[in-house]
Amino acid sequence: MAKLTARRLRNVIEAQHPAIRDAFLAAIASARDGASVAALTALLEAGRLEEVVTSLGLDAARFDLLNEAIRAAFRAGGLQGATEIPALRLPRPVWAPRNWRSPVARFGFDIRNPQAEAWLRASSSRLVTEIVASQRDAVRSALEVGMQLGQGPRQTALDIVGRIGPTGRRTGGVLGLTSQQAQFVANMRVELASGDPATMRRYFERQRRDRRLDGIVNRAIREGRPVAKADIDRIAGRYADRLLALRGETIARTEGTQAYNEGRQQAFEQAVASGQLRPEWVTKVWTTTMDGRERETHGALNGATVGLFDSFETPGGARLRFPGDSSQGAGAEEIVNCRCNAMFRVDMAAATLER
Repeated sequence: MAKLTARRLRNVIEAQHPAIRDAFLAAIASARDGASVAALTALLEAGRLEEVVTSLGLDAARFDLLNEAIRAAFRAGGLQGATEIPALRLPRPVWAPRNWRSPVARFGFDIRNPQAEAWLRASSSRLVTEIVASQRDAVRSALEVGMQLGQGPRQTALDIVGRIGPTGRRTGGVLGLTSQQAQFVANMRVELASGDPATMRRYFERQRRDRRLDGIVNRAIREGRPVAKADIDRIAGRYADRLLALRGETIARTEGTQAYNEGRQQAFEQAVASGQLRPEWVTKVWTTTMDGRERETHGALNGATVGLFDSFETPGGARLRFPGDSSQGAGAEEIVNCRCNAMFRVDMAAATLER
């Protein structure tokens, strides 16, 4: 087996990301396609915001495939961690003859371990709760913009779930976006409808806009008029789709990295619990991808070493058991899109001497 390096480990972790991304996007597409615009319109007319979110069917069942993808990343990390635990010969019994050769103990990861199952349940609940909470804010942003622009509830409902395109699928809604992303889309709609050249030019500051549609905005500015309503729907919808793709990538990288590294950590902890390893034999080394895009706090951690059950601490005081870990209270600024690794080291000399 090839030696595990930080680069190889990063590649293995990133191989888990596409399945997580695709599962998230599939869940959102399913919710959009199954939405009833008539029902949403009626709820918006009645001002029943909470029921709007509920009617979209964004519950735990909707995200089953997403949770399974994260479970797969966790299991892959656990199996990887098991391969990093050296095979050790069992101690020679006192009754054994002199030429007796002790069997080799090889460790296997148990995903049905109570600690593993508890982490998976908590992770699933947290992620679904975060996604649903962000949808309340997204719906609220669409509703506020609709009122500001004087549009009816049906138009707002379409701004939420998207419009049916040539493929027969809905695209362009704010469903699935973070509250901040939904606000970006809302701001774009207001700016393009303003008719004010300076305000409309803010559109060109948005990196994820579809530049192929820039001509529509330029023409409206030259003619001194707002962008037409149908064009705003098209431009804002394309922008929302790109932000949704970004959200999928962010969830995949953040949740996938955390799940994989949690699996590796738990593999070593299971080995300690079984008596195969002693915690003092194991250390963890933080390795940062130093390419100019690293967080300053993570650059400071590069090469830091702690014990198996200990946490790394950033200069700002955030504590992480491994890169991507949020169990110690580290905020999004420390874990989202993290590309760092933790390399486990086992002191074979100490292990051999004690056996």
